[in-house]
Amino acid sequence: MSEEKKGGLFSNLQESIFSKPLKQKGIYEKTDAADDTAEDAVSPPAEPSSAAKPDNPFATGTDHLSANDSENMQNVAPSSEKTENRDARVLVQIDVTQLSAEILVEAPSGEGQPLSKEMLSEAIAKAGISFGIKEEGLEELLKPTYDKSIVIARGIPPRDGQDGVCKELYPRTMEATVLENEDGTVDYKELGLITDLPAGTVICEVYPPSEGMPGTSVQGKTLKPRSGQRAVPPIGEGTRLSPDGKKVETTVGGNLVFRNGHFTVDTVYRVQDIDYDVGNIAFSGDVQVNGDMADGFEIHSGGNIFLHGRVGNVVLEAKGNITIEKGINGTGKAEVTAGKSIEAGFIENSIVRAGENITSGSIINSTVECEGDILVTEKHGIICGGKVTALGSVKAKVIGNESNTPTNITVGITPSLLKERKKYVDQLTDVTKHIDEMQKNTVYIEKMIAQEREIPQERIQLLQRTKLTLPITEKKREQLTAAIKEIEDKMNASGNSTVSAKTLYPPTRINIGTLNISCTETRYNTTVYMNKEGDLVFGNL
Repeated sequence: MSEEKKGGLFSNLQESIFSKPLKQKGIYEKTDAADDTAEDAVSPPAEPSSAAKPDNPFATGTDHLSANDSENMQNVAPSSEKTENRDARVLVQIDVTQLSAEILVEAPSGEGQPLSKEMLSEAIAKAGISFGIKEEGLEELLKPTYDKSIVIARGIPPRDGQDGVCKELYPRTMEATVLENEDGTVDYKELGLITDLPAGTVICEVYPPSEGMPGTSVQGKTLKPRSGQRAVPPIGEGTRLSPDGKKVETTVGGNLVFRNGHFTVDTVYRVQDIDYDVGNIAFSGDVQVNGDMADGFEIHSGGNIFLHGRVGNVVLEAKGNITIEKGINGTGKAEVTAGKSIEAGFIENSIVRAGENITSGSIINSTVECEGDILVTEKHGIICGGKVTALGSVKAKVIGNESNTPTNITVGITPSLLKERKKYVDQLTDVTKHIDEMQKNTVYIEKMIAQEREIPQERIQLLQRTKLTLPITEKKREQLTAAIKEIEDKMNASGNSTVSAKTLYPPTRINIGTLNISCTETRYNTTVYMNKEGDLVFGNL
């Protein structure tokens, strides 16, 4: 029963409890008076010494005898005993947690007074118990129940706060997971070992701690709870705690790794070798391979690629630069494409394209193309066999060889530039045709309106749509025209492009723009260029 219950035993006890002042809390007893006129009193019992504490927690200082004392007493004749008149004693104990209170009533002796409501009320009041009193416990005591511990009050324990939590949205370690194709075959080169994330990706959710709920002791005191501890997010380089403190996010794009107890974003993906333990690489940042790259594997990078070991039949693609320190021999199948420049120790039997310049110690039997210059002036410095194309110029120590291997050099224009121009021209043709049709429809419908002729609703809607889309389509035509002009300006600058070599062997064929010339004899320190008359000629370096 709760203490809020009205009437009954508890309400009667309450009057008695608070009718007398509190003196001391702890274990108390009610004793009989030595004299009929003496005032009844409840006082705390004496604390037993550590060597003589009774087992009963409610005991209040019983004397204990030593072994010698007991032996001596056996030699003394017992005297006649007189029964002591002692009232019932109320012993109160409050648990160390202050959440439970118990009462044990020692039975009266002789003609002592039995337990009364007043005795019980006084003991409870002196112990300061005012919360969570159990009426059923009091009723049990007043039956009366002697020499048995009864719970007469229970407090409310505090509820500790919950610690904050950091929920990690990405695994700390990556395990290889092979890719199964639609036909059921397994691609052991696609292992999924990279967690490539853009900047601003949320990698952890942070939840705050709770304060907890206070409790109440049996003496009516507030019991404070333990507050929850804040979570410590594993923030490393390339990550941060959001301004609102609710999440951890990346500050740069790259590979998310868990290192030294923190999440870190690596903007460079570094490996020793590329083989079946590593698999193909697709990464938004730079890729660095310190060892060799096995045949049949691929690297796709949103930044730069650095290869320091042997490279063979592979696929390399980068939006930035590609550096192949030892060179590449692709056996006719390797493809290397860079948005910017390519630098290689040598290039053999490969297809190589660059958005800017290409520098190599030699180019043998390869298809090489760039929109800048091709420089083959270091080491052997030879270009022999295949097709070499540059929007700018080509410079080498040797072009061709004594065995008369056919070699084709083109400058001032590139196949990709011609392909791009054709794409824009085709788009411009379609857009221009569409604009003409819209303009004809507009003129026709507006003429019908001017003549106040009956016009179908669908034609009116067509006129409205045309007026909305025509300016947009005309803007697109302007953009295509500008793109075509930019390409043609590059092509018209081919007159500034040259091909030069210290040794030029026949039957090398040289193209500058739309013109071409063949080398029919070995030439030294020569340059091929377009003269003022627009003809291709051989000159001296």
